[in-house]
Amino acid sequence: MKPNQPLKHKTILITRSANQVADFIQQLQDLGAITITLPLIENNPINQPELATKVTQTNYDWIIFTSTNAVRFFFETVSPQDISARIAAVGSKTAQLIKDQGLTIDFTPSEFTAKHLANEIPVETNQQILIPRSNLAKNDVVSILTTRNCIVDPISIYENTSIKYAPAELTAIFEQSIDYITFTSGSTVASFLDLGIELDTEKIICIGPETAKIAEQGGLSVTAIATPHTIEGMVKTMVATN
Repeated sequence: MKPNQPLKHKTILITRSANQVADFIQQLQDLGAITITLPLIENNPINQPELATKVTQTNYDWIIFTSTNAVRFFFETVSPQDISARIAAVGSKTAQLIKDQGLTIDFTPSEFTAKHLANEIPVETNQQILIPRSNLAKNDVVSILTTRNCIVDPISIYENTSIKYAPAELTAIFEQSIDYITFTSGSTVASFLDLGIELDTEKIICIGPETAKIAEQGGLSVTAIATPHTIEGMVKTMVATN
């Protein structure tokens, strides 16, 4: 085995949406891994007119982005030139996508989780905060910021939809020897659980604690949580647990 290919001969199942897998696949294959893609969710924009109206008619103090998808769908509707609010991003990948729009990041949390962001962001009383998010997003961030006396305006700008597979399709995948199954969101876990797949010895790697919590509540045994909570962190965690 080459020193730079610690995942050689390891087979890794990727469950995130098809439009987000390219970088993940490349990182794993560079380390010698065999990758199998089983997209369990797809994402589509919603509430675009409402989003455009909110941004142009409300003087927000902050816009908080808690995922790369939120950034992507937000700027499909809103021009960066229309943004005057301060911007907070949950982590480095999310921040980079915003920087690619020519905008400045005013805050990222000490740990790449939405709860850390909500607790640590330097907001002031009665500041108005826009949170573009998915239709399945929890209200933890909203609750924390409301408790901090902010005026919070969440809006669902994209929806996560589960992808269904025929039994024959699943059999073809899981009759292969899989070493790792990766989950990058709670919605991928929920979709996986809906498929009713019985696991054998596969190691489960989750991108963050919230994703792991949903997996464990569904009866899955989580091998490890990525540190940091990024795709790069997932890759490093698989190498470390190999």
